[in-house]
Amino acid sequence: MAKNFNSSNISRYSICWRRLIHRPLAALVRLTLPCKVRLFRNDFVPNGKPTVFAATHVFYDDIAAVLSCLDDVAYLLIENDGKESLPVWSERFALGMNGVITVDRSNKESRAEAFSKMIAILNRSGNILLFPEAAWNFSPNEIVTKLHWGAIKLAKSANANIVPVALHMVGDDCFVFIGSPVEYNVEALRDAMATLVWELINQNPSVQRKNITDEYWLKHIGEQCAKRPQESRAVEESFMYRPKGEISLGEVLAEMHGIEHKSMAADYLQYRRIDELIDNWTKSVRLNYKNQNCGGQL
Repeated sequence: MAKNFNSSNISRYSICWRRLIHRPLAALVRLTLPCKVRLFRNDFVPNGKPTVFAATHVFYDDIAAVLSCLDDVAYLLIENDGKESLPVWSERFALGMNGVITVDRSNKESRAEAFSKMIAILNRSGNILLFPEAAWNFSPNEIVTKLHWGAIKLAKSANANIVPVALHMVGDDCFVFIGSPVEYNVEALRDAMATLVWELINQNPSVQRKNITDEYWLKHIGEQCAKRPQESRAVEESFMYRPKGEISLGEVLAEMHGIEHKSMAADYLQYRRIDELIDNWTKSVRLNYKNQNCGGQL
């Protein structure tokens, strides 16, 4: 199990020597990746302040892909067993040399400890890379899912830049887009991340809409998850941010029909049944609106 750095490891000296080896490490990482990483654009101009890079989380190798595109070293916030779960020894070695802060996402004390260590790095002019969605984006409808606000709190506490980063896969090509700093606001950050993703999609479309089938997204997610244990989907979904007290449409419809609401990972057939309820409800609302407001035309 990887260990968090103690205070002696988070020194200006350790950050400096990691900066010296960053480019060779980035080249090594690119060689180990099964996809071809392409830097679409880098709009970030260093301004002398430390930086928190906030990236979208869409597939297995996006961590390594982002690290390989950054001009400067950035310590990575990663799940406790994340480094050990990497299948290629060179990736584990590269991440260890790059610098990681490990966290148990389900443990409040671990999260607080990791936050303190990241503040120490930023205060010593280091940078941080994290993924504020906290889980892979399994949604076919949201370009960027709701973000945990910790990234904003971290950057603001250290007077650091908060820079959005987006990724988009097209076949075996991974496009990375590094944006400009945004204000200390979680919705502003999410909007900026979504804008970068949208531009990547428009510039590098992976599929034409006329060729998208009902099963396209599930097949896409299945391919991206192929390297990870199947049960990891349920684990990932459990860490997605949901505002306290928020109830989804699927949960409401499941309750109305007397069935248990379950995620795609927990029970695929039940998930599909609830998905059909949502589709039918949406169609009925659209039909009622058309009949009442548009004279039967919409």
